[in-house]
Order: sequence, then C-alpha cells, then structure tokens
Amino acid sequence: MAFARPRFLDGVELVTASYRDRAFPVHTHDGYVVGTVIEGAEALRVRGRTYTVSRGDALLLHPHEPHANRSLGREALRYRVFYLPVAAIAAPAREEDAPLAFPSPVVSDPVLAHRIAALHAQLSRAPDDRLAQQSALAMLVGALIDRTAREVVRLPAGGDVARAVRDWIDEHFAEDFGLADLAALTGLSVFRFAHVFKACTGLSPMAYRNQCRVNAARRLLLAGQPIADVALQVGFADQSHLTRRFQRIVGVSPQRYRQQ
Repeated sequence: MAFARPRFLDGVELVTASYRDRAFPVHTHDGYVVGTVIEGAEALRVRGRTYTVSRGDALLLHPHEPHANRSLGREALRYRVFYLPVAAIAAPAREEDAPLAFPSPVVSDPVLAHRIAALHAQLSRAPDDRLAQQSALAMLVGALIDRTAREVVRLPAGGDVARAVRDWIDEHFAEDFGLADLAALTGLSVFRFAHVFKACTGLSPMAYRNQCRVNAARRLLLAGQPIADVALQVGFADQSHLTRRFQRIVGVSPQRYRQQ
C-alpha cells in the first residue's frame, strides 16, 4: 500500500493498494472513506451486510463507521481510496452545504467509480499547487453530492459572481491563491462556488487561471523574453510546467510557438 498526502489538503490521504490474500479486521476511520476497485474484488462487511466490491463499484463510508474487508479470489486486489477528514469538507462549507450522507456504503455506478479513480490519479500527480489540489477535491465532493439522494438546493444564477471572480483572476493569475481564497470573494462555500463558476464560465477556476497564464505567456514569448523567465513571471513553477500547460492549450511548445 502506498500513501500520499497532498500538501494543501490538510489531513487528506490518498491510498493506492495492491495485494492478495489479505484481510482487515473490524476498524473505523476518522473521516470519510471514498474509493473504487481497479482490479479484483473484495468482501466488505458493514451495516450488518457483506458486500462484494468490484470494478465499477464505489465505496462510500461515513466517519467512524465500523467495517471489515478482505480480498476475494486469486486475482490481486487493486484499489484507490480517499481518506477525507470531516474538516477537509466541513471547514470551508457554509450552511447551504449539508454534510455528506451515503444511503448505501457500496453503489454500482461505473461513472462515479471512474470519476473517483480519475480524480485520485489526478490528485496523486497534481503539482504542488493549492488551486490544483483544492479544485480536484472540490470536483470529488461535487461528484459525491450529485450521487447521494439529498434534497437538491437551488443554486443562484451566479453570473455576477462568476464575472467578478473572473475579473479578479485576470488581475492576479500569476499569484499563489487557492480555491478558498476565490470563494471568500463571493460569500459562497468552496464547493458551491466551484460549481457556480464552472456553470457560468464553462471552465473550472483552475482551468481559467491556467488559460490566463498561457495567454500572458504567449504575449511575453512573442516579445522575445526567455522561456524560463516567462514561466516564472506568469506563475508557473518552472519552464517544464509552463511547457506542459502551454502545449496542452495551444497545441505546440512555447519554443515552436515563438518560432512560428
């Protein structure tokens, strides 16, 4: 088993596991447990039932919920799991965000399972960047909220909110800020703000910030500034970070862009 702890997500752990013939006795976790099986299967004993969890299923446990699990069959069990402290979700939330509640600890939902695996992988390799890490967590919580059978809360239209934050990012894109900093400008919770911003702009706050950085880089590159200097000026960690983002958005490397 391997554990990763994103720097800007206090207490959040990412677990990647692969094993055969292993069992865990009844135990609990302080926070939410959200995961999915990539290969193989396991037996999960929780809430008086034994569930078989396999590929395409999502595992959703509440804090302090007793459970036991063991691998099944001869194939290696591989899974990805988030350990999410209550504070990681509740601290930035406001009254309009009720606590997460999972009617069933195991759901057969390939779309959600794929989303969990993809966000786990994304967060595992995310740069040491507050906005990137907090945005990935917000997307995970958003997916969980969409899946649970909770009362739907109406979102504000949000046009003015999104526009104001977009204008702020236009001025501060090179600075180090997180999702919570942006939400604080609006009076919304982190997760609600992330939802409203994307619904109104078509981009996540991180994607919009990266777009601003790349647009600024294009101008500086065409002005003849060195690529390494440009990367730092627009807020990227280094030249390679700029190159990855630039090529993804523009379609060519900064060097080729400038040459063309």
